Amino acid sequence: MSNSLLVCHGLRKIYREAQLETEVLKGVSFAIESNELVAIVGSSGSGKSTLLHLLGALDEPSDGDVFFKGQKLNSMSANKQAKIRNQEIGFVYQFHHLLADFSAMENVAMPLLIGGMATDKAESKAKSILDMVGLSHRYEHRPSELSGGERQRVAFARALVNNPSIVLADEPTGNLDHKTALEIYDLMCKLNKESGTAFLVVTHDNELAAKLDRCMHMQDGNLVQVEVV
Repeated sequence: MSNSLLVCHGLRKIYREAQLETEVLKGVSFAIESNELVAIVGSSGSGKSTLLHLLGALDEPSDGDVFFKGQKLNSMSANKQAKIRNQEIGFVYQFHHLLADFSAMENVAMPLLIGGMATDKAESKAKSILDMVGLSHRYEHRPSELSGGERQRVAFARALVNNPSIVLADEPTGNLDHKTALEIYDLMCKLNKESGTAFLVVTHDNELAAKLDRCMHMQDGNLVQVEVV
């Protein structure tokens, strides 16, 4: 198997309901290298989000395999998958999914606490990551007290707090105005350079995708074009 960070081979996903079958992914194969910035673009319904869920072991493929650091992710136990999601794979979504009753610092510290880190160490590390994303003045603010761009920065900080090898981002700027979206993409490029974390970003915005190293196009469950930017 390739030495690439993340590899998928022949991924298919079929959803079945009563007598109806819908094939959402039709044999997708590609690899992502360490430190790489990759975009997947395509219209709604092309299979982008489904692909991301399979790569992050949030769902099981109907056929094909996902390899993470040479290990077959989709054949691991649920516990081992959960450990990799906590420690090696960060997730960012269009809607930030922050916990409303917790401060920015507490939201970012949550993955560390789940992983068993002592509270004082987790909070210290959370603050350092918030500093990195430009939110040192927002430690104690709850999500309702933050702007949309600030909430998404907190979401990126939470995804990065365990120093993951890769962050999977599903339409991370889809709920933001264009100026703020550009700021988030610039932040992502900055974090990639500073932390060495790879990013795979699903988006429908071709302009923003062009800021990354490589752009893959999805259409009707297939990868139809790959561009090196």
